[in-house]
Amino acid sequence: MTPSVNTLGKYQIVREIARSNDIVWEAVDPELGRRVAIKELNLPEGVTEVQRQERIHRFLREAKAAGRLGHPNIVTIHEVDIDNGRHYIVMEYLEGENLRERLQRQGAIPLKEAVDITLQVLAALEHAHRMGVVHRDIKPENIHLLPDGLVKITDFGIARIVFEPNITIDGQIFGTPSYMSPEQIEGGEIDQRTDIFSLGVVLYEMLTGRKPFTGESIVTITYNIMHKEPTPPPGVPYGIERVLMRAMAKRPIDRYASAREMAEDLKRAMEPGALVMPAPPPVVAPPPQTASPSPASLPPLLNPVPNPAPVVSQSSALPQAQKKPPPPLPKPHEPWLSPRESEAMKQMILTLFLGLLIVLVAYGINIAYERYVEMQRMEALSTQMSDGVKLAQAGNHREALARFVNVYHNAKSAEVRTVAARNAAVCLVHLGDEALQTGRADLALQYYQQALEYDPTSAAARQRMDQLSRLYSGNLSAPPPIALPPASRLNGSASEPPPRPRGNEPLAMELYMRGLEAYQRGDRLTAVDLWQKAIQAAPGSETARLAMESIQQLTAR
Repeated sequence: MTPSVNTLGKYQIVREIARSNDIVWEAVDPELGRRVAIKELNLPEGVTEVQRQERIHRFLREAKAAGRLGHPNIVTIHEVDIDNGRHYIVMEYLEGENLRERLQRQGAIPLKEAVDITLQVLAALEHAHRMGVVHRDIKPENIHLLPDGLVKITDFGIARIVFEPNITIDGQIFGTPSYMSPEQIEGGEIDQRTDIFSLGVVLYEMLTGRKPFTGESIVTITYNIMHKEPTPPPGVPYGIERVLMRAMAKRPIDRYASAREMAEDLKRAMEPGALVMPAPPPVVAPPPQTASPSPASLPPLLNPVPNPAPVVSQSSALPQAQKKPPPPLPKPHEPWLSPRESEAMKQMILTLFLGLLIVLVAYGINIAYERYVEMQRMEALSTQMSDGVKLAQAGNHREALARFVNVYHNAKSAEVRTVAARNAAVCLVHLGDEALQTGRADLALQYYQQALEYDPTSAAARQRMDQLSRLYSGNLSAPPPIALPPASRLNGSASEPPPRPRGNEPLAMELYMRGLEAYQRGDRLTAVDLWQKAIQAAPGSETARLAMESIQQLTAR
């Protein structure tokens, strides 16, 4: 019997609340008469079996992470179930609005209210961290404000349970980086201090109405997070400013070690005396000086001395003729330079100064031009990175890979190269999965190996290579007996055999990638030669078609 569209399990659907990666419904529990919110896994059409399993795993990870927590400031999970293939999580229904809606409607939030929201989030994070859960996605959209002033954090979709492995890196690469910590951008070790950094960014945005790290592209935002210090928020007490700057420190070791430590500093900064700048110390006037006593006020001597005889100086006693003449005045020094030489020296110094000024101006213009050229190049790379992300999200991983490889070979920033390499590795893993679905385990192995060359930390590529090694023990020509749709179903016929390989496709792919690298170095002749060899190695294949398109685009310029 087909279930009604107005029910999900035992719950009666009232209306759709939101829809993004998943669907959120308002529903009613008929047994308890309780109003609930249901988050249903939404799988887009055309996803592969590997992608489907990853999405389901992540969805269940959210339920597991939030379900093990019980705190007034964390959304409560009632039930996790599956109904006719529909995975869903039942949680408490939240009135009010999230913090993003509040900021868009009002702008900056008053200091006392912003600190109160932050303290409630810190209380929730302290409990989660103590239970071994790192949220990893603290942002205004995941902070809900109830009408009675209670705050709850939601959406544990990419939460990390300590001592358990990550399930995928896709969400980290294609997510919005505005609230990510530097170690998240670099793909480093993640702990509770990552949530503290993100909450510091949220508190800054509440107090100012704007984000501390901005930019017109992903590359600019991530660069500012890694290298730029945020501007101190105007009109904020010094104690609050110190808390903000420490929470958003670049190195985790310089941040607060725990949510409780940050909460204690916030409370101290909000004490009445801490919100007022201390008054300067009073100026103390020097004590008045006592006048010297006059001779008349002095007491008489016990033994007065008779008036002494007047003393006559020896010089005045000498005869006038014996007096020595005064010494002669020293002769003034003559100037080192004549007036004409002095004027010539001034002209020479002025000429040197003007010459030095011209050199400095020319140097400044050259530096400004180089910076302009570099900014243009960075903008072009940023556009390619954004295009690659859009293509990858649309499922066109081959075209997305070309964009990411170009950014990787041309970017000067190590951080940008790291992001491009990780994105390229993700695309190669997807291409390998597609090759497995067509029975090309040997080609899939080539893709997974290339993914590890770009990102040696890719758990997805390493896991798939290990599976292939265990399944085939060196024989990669047979179709893979794993939980993937069979080639016959992909081709639309149960009786049609899987497609036969056309030529040497692994060699064709290697030649194509080498040609792409030659093109990025500026060696177009070598690139065309390698692409032609790729066409000859596997004529009629997808790689040959891609090589032909690359040659046509190059010759058309």
